[in-house]
Amino acid sequence: MHIGEQLVDQLIEYGVEHVFGCPGGQTLPLYSGITRRPGQIDHVLMRDERSAIYAADGYARAKNRVGVCDATVGPGASNLVSGLIEAYACSTPLLAIVSDIPRQWEHRRYLAAANQAFDQRGFLEASAKSFGHVDTPENLGEILQSCVRIATSGRPGPVVLSIPADVFVAEEDGGRFPVAADWAEIPRLRPGPDPDVVAQASDLLASSQRPTIVAGGGVLHAQAGEEVQALAELLGCPIATTMSGKGTVAETHPLSVGVVGRMGHAIANSIIAESDCVVFVGCKTGQATTLAWTVPKQDVSVIQIDIDPAEVGRNYRNAVGLFSDARLGVSALTAALRGRKLRSDWDGKTLRGRLKTWWEGPVEYAADAELGVLKPQDVVRSMRAIAADDAVMVADASLATGWVMGHWQVIEPGRRIFSPRGMGGLGWGLPGAIGVSVAGRGTSDPGRVVCLAGDGGWAYSLGEVETATRLGLPIISVILNNSTLAWIKHHAGSRFPGEKMVPDFAEVDYAESARGLGAVVRRVESLDAFEAAFAEAIADEPTRPWVIETRSSDLETPVLPSSGGY
Repeated sequence: MHIGEQLVDQLIEYGVEHVFGCPGGQTLPLYSGITRRPGQIDHVLMRDERSAIYAADGYARAKNRVGVCDATVGPGASNLVSGLIEAYACSTPLLAIVSDIPRQWEHRRYLAAANQAFDQRGFLEASAKSFGHVDTPENLGEILQSCVRIATSGRPGPVVLSIPADVFVAEEDGGRFPVAADWAEIPRLRPGPDPDVVAQASDLLASSQRPTIVAGGGVLHAQAGEEVQALAELLGCPIATTMSGKGTVAETHPLSVGVVGRMGHAIANSIIAESDCVVFVGCKTGQATTLAWTVPKQDVSVIQIDIDPAEVGRNYRNAVGLFSDARLGVSALTAALRGRKLRSDWDGKTLRGRLKTWWEGPVEYAADAELGVLKPQDVVRSMRAIAADDAVMVADASLATGWVMGHWQVIEPGRRIFSPRGMGGLGWGLPGAIGVSVAGRGTSDPGRVVCLAGDGGWAYSLGEVETATRLGLPIISVILNNSTLAWIKHHAGSRFPGEKMVPDFAEVDYAESARGLGAVVRRVESLDAFEAAFAEAIADEPTRPWVIETRSSDLETPVLPSSGGY
């Protein structure tokens, strides 16, 4: 039994059911192992390695366990970098299996004297949480276990498993370490908070008049939405979320104020600005969430609950820090506050009125309607009205993410919104939707996955329509085609007014290209036509992808002003 087959056997024991990737000569032993284990593990063939790691990322987020992808030596490995840094910054547990040149050719790595060779380790190691190199066949089990353990420990992240070509084909014993499926799940370990710090934090909250909670992606990792909601209800305080934390609570909840930050709600930002104590849970207090660290202000009392101790106090230095799993930390804080006299003076009726205005009031537009050109905010509102309450939405980077964060109201809580908020790289949307859709297969409610993308991001990965068609995935992709990179165009116009530095794209019929790749397509130029097409797609049998292309305005933006200027 060669090392590739032994690797597959151990992946199966870790509970891995799907590997996303593209074959190469040096990774064929992996494919051989998968072929020899029919019904136990599947390979999902993608059109390129970048799409493969994006799909593995979406899969991992949907399943709360390690996503796995593969890439061959050289250009295959280099194509993984965008996906690795997205997963690293967004705390997604991934295992990237990468082949390398034979060990005996190490001296031929320079300038690719050995075919496709370059310094893969230096290139990939800087982009991952850990890099494991299987230098001898007998080390396979130990190094694989190390990779899985590191990917799911503490703050999750991506790891690389590098296997030289001669090791991959070796027939020697790859060694075995303890293997268990729950090692690949997150959270794997749940550290609890220091009781003394819990007491300090509860004193601070009990003396606050306007506390607020900001829930980040770590809350969904820890499956702590119910605990966060219970704390907010005890305090009578608003709950805001980051983009990655959207879904922590239903946005119909009377205390939910939606997404805070640059691509959230102006109302949510104003509420955070009015707070005298902000509890950040599983949130890295990043630039986009805090409007470049101005909301809340630096002198406001802050409590941080995070599984990564290095995060506490990084951006708000006066923070009271609970190094803890989100669920355990919030539960401990709630228990410490029960029975205490709390001073919150938030007016619930006023809060509900402010949010009702946002979700149900008239939409503000940057420009008058143009014949045949749709407003993205109208498109997203229409989708939300037609789709099921528990619909799953995947947004590509840039403005597509902003439209979803601000205008798609989460009605059923949970991780139902997916977007690339680690690095925000274009092209994540469709591959991510493929991963999310594959993760839903075999569940009680596989459902349809909706993907929203601008034409700039869509062009990165449109070839993956063929993948969705081949796999029979019920993905409905909606393209906002304005023939430009609108965010960059807006930004350039504000910083360098009067200078035409961002050219438009030529007009492209993306629906027609998707038809050629096997999807059911519609191209629409009115909101009524869009709503009819979307409803038809929702009602269709969930065995094939749809692509609906709209002509959309390049003047509208969901991006709120930021004092940071970027």
